[in-house]
Amino acid sequence: MNENEEEGSKNGGVWDQTLMITKGTFENNANIFQRIFQKISPFFGLTAILPFLLVYHGYLIAAGIHNYQKAAPLIYVTLFFWVCFILNFLVGTENFKRVFKDLATKLDNFAKRRAFVPITFKLAIAGGLLAYTIIEAIHQPTRLIGFGGYVFYLAFMVVFSHRPRKINWNIVTSALIFHYCLAIIILQWSTGRWFFEQLSKLIVGLLEYAQVGAKFVFGFIAGPPNICDLAPVFIFTSLQTLIYFSAVVALLFYFGIIQVALKKSTWFMKVLIGTTPVESVYSWACTFLGQSEAPLVIRPYLEKLTDSELFAVLTSGFSCTGGTVFAAYVALGACPESILTASLLSAPMSLACSKLMYPEEEETRIKEDDFELDHENDKGFFDTLCSAGVALVPTVFAIGATLVVVMSLLALLDEVFFYIGDLIGYDGWSFQMLFGYAFFPLAYMMGITRNSEQTLLVAQLMGSKTAVNEFVAYDKLGQLQKDAKLDPKSVLVATYALCGFSNFGSMGIQMEVIGGLAPGKKTAASKVMLRALCAGAIACFMNATVAGILISNPVVCNSASVNSTCFRIPS
Repeated sequence: MNENEEEGSKNGGVWDQTLMITKGTFENNANIFQRIFQKISPFFGLTAILPFLLVYHGYLIAAGIHNYQKAAPLIYVTLFFWVCFILNFLVGTENFKRVFKDLATKLDNFAKRRAFVPITFKLAIAGGLLAYTIIEAIHQPTRLIGFGGYVFYLAFMVVFSHRPRKINWNIVTSALIFHYCLAIIILQWSTGRWFFEQLSKLIVGLLEYAQVGAKFVFGFIAGPPNICDLAPVFIFTSLQTLIYFSAVVALLFYFGIIQVALKKSTWFMKVLIGTTPVESVYSWACTFLGQSEAPLVIRPYLEKLTDSELFAVLTSGFSCTGGTVFAAYVALGACPESILTASLLSAPMSLACSKLMYPEEEETRIKEDDFELDHENDKGFFDTLCSAGVALVPTVFAIGATLVVVMSLLALLDEVFFYIGDLIGYDGWSFQMLFGYAFFPLAYMMGITRNSEQTLLVAQLMGSKTAVNEFVAYDKLGQLQKDAKLDPKSVLVATYALCGFSNFGSMGIQMEVIGGLAPGKKTAASKVMLRALCAGAIACFMNATVAGILISNPVVCNSASVNSTCFRIPS
């Protein structure tokens, strides 16, 4: 070893020691507040909560008297949490459990003796929903074309089901009815629509605070001046929000808020649909965490999953969108209200699609009484906060690198197809055109029937999302909106259809995640991965179909339609 190498080794050792000392000092100082809180927390119980509630509700009343319009969102959120608390309290009582168990047993025995009764009841509900939709859309009959696509997707899944004769129609019909009712509440009921609009605004407002940290670190690159014909740097302006929001989700997970909400959903989904605890929890966990992080919630139970439960987990992963990519979609031009509602609607629809394409043939090995979500976390508060952001840095750069490669290859393929067509006298050929013709029938059946050009553009977006990824598709959707090439309904249907991780690239992600957490299930997952991708894509397309049927007057979001004044640099 020469002198330069020895000197470099010494410098490296000093540098490593400095980093260790700095890291230890930071962690020690950062967790001091947590240690103080742990010491004084035993002295705070009900005596501290009651005064806080009194002060908070007094403040809420004062805010409502001062300006009800401003305080309305906070008032409704508070009422919502109170309703959830009261329902949770009542459901948790022994009397309720006893009465519910007796009633469930009697209804189950009655249904077994007279099987036609539950079938007739569900047919009546489905008929009522159909009649309501037809009457409501009588002045816009083109909206009803979407029912053709709805029936086609159901028939397709039955025909290509793993065991068509084993399909549990009780679970499937319950999931479909619940999905349609939830869609009516979110998309048509004025109060429900207003609530989700306010919720999406709160989420977007929360995400905007990420720009404060990004501007502090990257300066004007994160908040560039609005110069005409000069787009902001995507990785510095939009993807940084993923780091910020991942830390927010990690904190909610650290305090057990997400676990409690997911655990309560098991009873709710069991009553309304009849799915197992793992399936129910994972379908909702995906809406918060995404396909990479959600499996961690059910990690102890992955090895115990039946093949049908594993298929439901994979399907939910393909059809959902994680909260961390919410801001990225919005930055590309997607409407935040549509992204939020599509993510919620994907939970019941993914369960319905999974049970159609891969019915359950075994008895679940995970009972509801044995199913628990881990609330413990070995990391401290500040350690969780910092490590969550740092852990997503590779993901941000991976997304950026993927977009660089994919966009470049797509441009190359478009040029190759243009050259091939030009040689024989046909101009305008492109690789995207193949997607358009392949998905054209699906886009038409989903209700995009105004003209063939609109249908072809939406079909191209659906193909880009499936063959490449949703980032590329949403980027193209944003460009089409700016160029005014799509009408509001086409934008609406496309936004819902693109909302999900159902693309070929996600197959590798799911395989690595599931295989890493449950090596024993890797072979089983590989056998059904392509079928699960198909089910997840259909779930997204069915969400879009239902949105096109129910929404009478779609409007383009202001964020995507309004072009602010830009500064043009003199030439």
